[in-house]
Amino acid sequence: MSAASHIRTISVSGNDLAVRVSTDEDPAEDSPILLPSLGEYPVYDDFSYDYMIADELRTEAYRAALHALAPGKVVLDIGTGQDAIWAVTAANAGATRVYAIEVIPDIAEKARQSVEAAGLTDKVTILEGLSTRITLPERVDVLVSEIIGAIGGSEGAESVLDDARRRFLKPGGASIPHRCVTTVAAVDTSTVLPAGDLAFSPLFLRDLEQIFASVGNPFDLRLCLLGLEQAEFLTSQAEVEELRFTSPMPGRGVDDVDLLVTKAGRIHGLALGMRLWITREEDQPIDSLAQQTSWCPVYVPLSMDGIAVERGDRIALEIRRSLSDDGVHPDYEITGRILRASMSTVDIVWRSPHHGTTFRGSAAYRSLFPDPD
Repeated sequence: MSAASHIRTISVSGNDLAVRVSTDEDPAEDSPILLPSLGEYPVYDDFSYDYMIADELRTEAYRAALHALAPGKVVLDIGTGQDAIWAVTAANAGATRVYAIEVIPDIAEKARQSVEAAGLTDKVTILEGLSTRITLPERVDVLVSEIIGAIGGSEGAESVLDDARRRFLKPGGASIPHRCVTTVAAVDTSTVLPAGDLAFSPLFLRDLEQIFASVGNPFDLRLCLLGLEQAEFLTSQAEVEELRFTSPMPGRGVDDVDLLVTKAGRIHGLALGMRLWITREEDQPIDSLAQQTSWCPVYVPLSMDGIAVERGDRIALEIRRSLSDDGVHPDYEITGRILRASMSTVDIVWRSPHHGTTFRGSAAYRSLFPDPD
């Protein structure tokens, strides 16, 4: 990411809102890019879909799983998308019937057109609405979904897929994906943000407007940093928020983790990634902090200048999730302390609701959204 940035404006409820934006209008393919976390909100567009489909690691894993599990089975695809890609794949792989659910009306209509174009209207039924409010005429053998978020459960996978498991999936049925965990580590981002200058890519200004419009107000939304795998990881990684999609999931949880500082440096923030096992049999998961995927890691900024640490220091964290008042999407909270042997302790607090009213609550957000007053 170029350190150069300038101020642009977006419209929120008819008012102009200042946003710090990178001057790089056409970043190179491997350039770090700061963007809002998108999957939790109804803002998908052609660019988002194309970006996901272009992720060969993701698409080939899903395709292989469906070819192995769908033949002769009844399949349910939740969040099918405009191309109904996994519903069509399941039908072509030999599924006897496929139900595909999409909540966004215009996307559902595009999905119907995609199914018709594929000549599969006799096998694939598109259902419009929330999966939690839809009933099916039968139980299914295979449940497939792509509502895993940049933080594993952030798009509502825990609540939505637990409901689907209880109401739709036959006993012993399969889920694609099978399991995921969220990963956390502390990072020095000076290699990807040389001046510590947080600035959104101009490619995502429209998405910012749409997210704020969907919530009704600006707030300190989650930040994703494409290219975060290039940053300096100063600690071990820990796994939290384990979700198994064929087992009961409570929709809330608390994880206590202890990160060991493995090299001296300056901690600018935390990296939150996702490890995903597509099928039960898989040994090696997709890992968004180790591989470049369409699941863009979440960046939790802690210090613009960085917090000095030495090898052997520790970071004790409590990571908590609970359902927001929409009953679907989780709110996250991280609290803890950086325990330094030769310097004072540093407290950590990061509260990230799915939607909220806190705005410009930290130095990072005050820099991203400068107050003109």
